[in-house]
Parts: sequence; C-alpha cells; structure tokens
Amino acid sequence: MNKLPYKILIVEDDPAISKLLLQAFDCADNQLFTAADLAQARKKLKADRPDLLILDRMLPDGDGLELCAEIRKNPQYQSLPVLMLTCKAELGDKVLGLKLGADDYLTKPFELAELKARVEALFRRTEELNLRRAIKRSLNA
Repeated sequence: MNKLPYKILIVEDDPAISKLLLQAFDCADNQLFTAADLAQARKKLKADRPDLLILDRMLPDGDGLELCAEIRKNPQYQSLPVLMLTCKAELGDKVLGLKLGADDYLTKPFELAELKARVEALFRRTEELNLRRAIKRSLNA
C-alpha cells in the first residue's frame, strides 16, 4: 500500500490491536489517530476531522454503534466512511452494524491484508462519490 494521504481515526480500547493498526497503515505524518473510548473518539472527530473511522463495538463507555448512529445523523460526518472492527461476529450483529450506518464490518480476529484492502476500497468509493458530487454541483451552478 502506498503512503496514504488520508486521516484515519482508530477507536479501539485494546492497546495491542491499536498498536498493530498503527503499524499496519503507512500514513503521511500525523495522519493516524487513536481513541480508547467513545468520549475520546467524539473529541478527536471534531479536532482531527478524519477521512475514515475504524470503530470497535465493545468500548469501556458504550457500544461503538452508538457513535456510528450519531455520525450518520450529523450532516458534518454523514459521508465519513465507517469500518466496524469488532469481535461481535453473529449475523445479527453484522446486520445491525450495517443498518446503523457502518460502510463495512470486519470481525476479529482479522487478517491485515483484508483490512487494508477494505480500507482502500472505502477510500476509492469515497473519492468516486465526492467526484460525482463535485460534478453535480458544478453542473447545477
């Protein structure tokens, strides 16, 4: 993977997984942020304006789906790609995550190659969507 020009916020309470993810993504300097709970994640969303959110479900102060649902209701973040990365692997958990606004859902344990491919796909789709929106705005101007 080439050096990513994107900002990624990783919301994960397990320090070992956070460290693994920090090492896995080759981002431009100061483009990778972590939060260990929902409260920190909310602050970092506002302060750092990430281009992608990798979000765990089971966090010390609540379910990551709560934050995902909040993001989808907020016009500032509605187009922010959200990848759920969690050990909640039942079909109902996956369906709920996707229905509440996650763009992708990957369960632990996971392979780094698959996670990276999913992140690349999310960025690719987001870029295409943003391009279409820009063209539409310019045609309507």
